[in-house]
Amino acid sequence: MNKFERIYHAMTKLWVVAFMLSLIILSFLYFDQFIAKRIVEFKFEHVTLLMKLLTSLGVGVFYIALFFVAALSCRYIFHNKFWETRLWALWLCVTVPNLVCLVLKTNLGRARPELLFSDNLYGFYGFHTSASYLSFPSGHTTTIMGLVFGLSALFPRYCMRLIVLGLLVAFSRVFLVQHYLSDVLAAGYLALIEVGLLYSWFKPKLEPSSCTRCVAA
Repeated sequence: MNKFERIYHAMTKLWVVAFMLSLIILSFLYFDQFIAKRIVEFKFEHVTLLMKLLTSLGVGVFYIALFFVAALSCRYIFHNKFWETRLWALWLCVTVPNLVCLVLKTNLGRARPELLFSDNLYGFYGFHTSASYLSFPSGHTTTIMGLVFGLSALFPRYCMRLIVLGLLVAFSRVFLVQHYLSDVLAAGYLALIEVGLLYSWFKPKLEPSSCTRCVAA
């Protein structure tokens, strides 16, 4: 069992699931508005540029396109089954969580922090396609945590460093007042569960015996 698998098994224990759900609910009820208002009040301008650079790492379309093109290149140009399989795995780790996130966003219709300050709107408003009502869960967080969990599963020696980077990107969304804390917590935890389930499915395909190059060697 590698480091990612140990984290996944620990984080999916029943008491941890209950704790995370409680934390998300408590954040929605008590912490989200308070944190957003304090960030706007204090205006941490000296680190805003860094946060913007970090948050740009969470753009899902970029990774979905990159891994798709790279996987096809490995298949039809480089004929490298080893990397093709891993690139498709990473593509799934970003694409599947993003699809789930999109379904949840549009059906739950949570108002973004901008609406709290402009119209005093807070909470869930049902089906919406307007970006202002697509706060929960965070799409950038879903992307970056899906990516870092996927990379952690494939390259477990870098697991903790990858997760720290992912968390920095995720919490940049809160700092920039684009999302509430509960949006980020829910997105990150869902991404972990989704990638863990995907990994249990594609792990056998990553074994050396399933790799054409390794078999040929």
